[in-house]
Amino acid sequence: MQLKVEKDKIKVLVYLKDYKIRGTLHIIPNSRLSDNLSFTSKKTDFLPLTDCEIIFNDGEIKKVDFVLIQISSIIMIHEDK
Repeated sequence: MQLKVEKDKIKVLVYLKDYKIRGTLHIIPNSRLSDNLSFTSKKTDFLPLTDCEIIFNDGEIKKVDFVLIQISSIIMIHEDK
């Protein structure tokens, strides 16, 4: 038996103090980014992203499959179209 919840994937750009992270956020179908962040922050202190690029202020880019971002450290987040 597989317990899997269907999710929509949206590309986001997350701004933090010393870098930005571009990645994929998995959200409840037909929900808004703001609704998902509000719901997630009530359950945990971290926001998971997959298929990420960490973009440092000096221009260096590091690719990683998965990151957990501490929600309280997010300066800004928006959908990356």
